[in-house]
Amino acid sequence: MKIRNCFLSLSTALMTLALASCEKSDPSLVVHYIFDEADAGVVADATGNGHDATLRQGARVKKIGRYDVMDLGADNGFLDMGAAMGDLIVTLEDYSIATYLRVDTAARVRAYGNFVYAFSTMEFCTGTEGLFVAYRVNQQRHEQSIGGGLPERELVGIMADRPADKGVWQHVAYSQGGQTGTLYLNGEVLATGPAILQPKDIGEAPRFNWLGKPHFKNDVYLKAMYHDFRIYNRALSQEEIKSLMQNLDGLNAATN
Repeated sequence: MKIRNCFLSLSTALMTLALASCEKSDPSLVVHYIFDEADAGVVADATGNGHDATLRQGARVKKIGRYDVMDLGADNGFLDMGAAMGDLIVTLEDYSIATYLRVDTAARVRAYGNFVYAFSTMEFCTGTEGLFVAYRVNQQRHEQSIGGGLPERELVGIMADRPADKGVWQHVAYSQGGQTGTLYLNGEVLATGPAILQPKDIGEAPRFNWLGKPHFKNDVYLKAMYHDFRIYNRALSQEEIKSLMQNLDGLNAATN
C-alpha cells in the first residue's frame, strides 16, 4: 500500500511539473491565478507577466484537500485585478477565459449581478454608460457592451439563459475566435453565437477589473470559490479546454 501511495504521489508530482512546463512554453497564457498563496493579500500571476491581484473584503485563499482555491466568503469579498490589467484586456482580439467555479449554496444566484469576472471602464456602469466585458452566472452569460447595460447596448451576449448550478464545482470557459464566441461548461458547448466585438474594441483600458464584484450599483456580489483562473490571448479549441479539466472530479470529491 505504501509503495502504491508513493507511486501515486510521484505520478501526481510529475503530472504537475509537466503541466507547468507546458504552460511556460505557451506564451498565449497571459494571466494565471493558481491561488496557492497570498502574501500580504496579494495573489501572484503565475505566468510572471506581473498581473498580480489583491484579495478584498474577506476574500481568502485556502486548501480544499490538495487543491488551492479562492473563497470569496460571505462579506462581499472579491479579487481586485488592478487598473493595470486593463492595459492587457484592451489588446485582446481572439481570446479565452477559463476557471473552475463553485457557486455557494446560499448565493442569490438569480439576482442581478453575480459576475464571475468583469473588466469595466466605470466603477458603476449605467444603462447607457460604461464599456465592459463580463460574465454572470444568473444567466450564464458572457457579454460585451458598447456603453451601458441596456440589452441593445450589449452587442455580444453569449448565454445559456439559465442560472448556474449551486453547490458543485464546474469548469467554465469562454473562447472567442473572430466573430464567434462559445461558452463551455465542463468541456461541452453550453452556448455559441455571433460576437461582433472584441475586447480591443473597448478603445480605452478598463480600470475596474474584478473577480466576484459587480460593476453596476446595487447588484449582488458573487458568493463562490474559484480554482485555476486563466486568460489566453487566443481562442482555445474544445479539446484544449477539456485538457484543463483534470481537477474537476477531485475538487468535487474533496468539497462534498
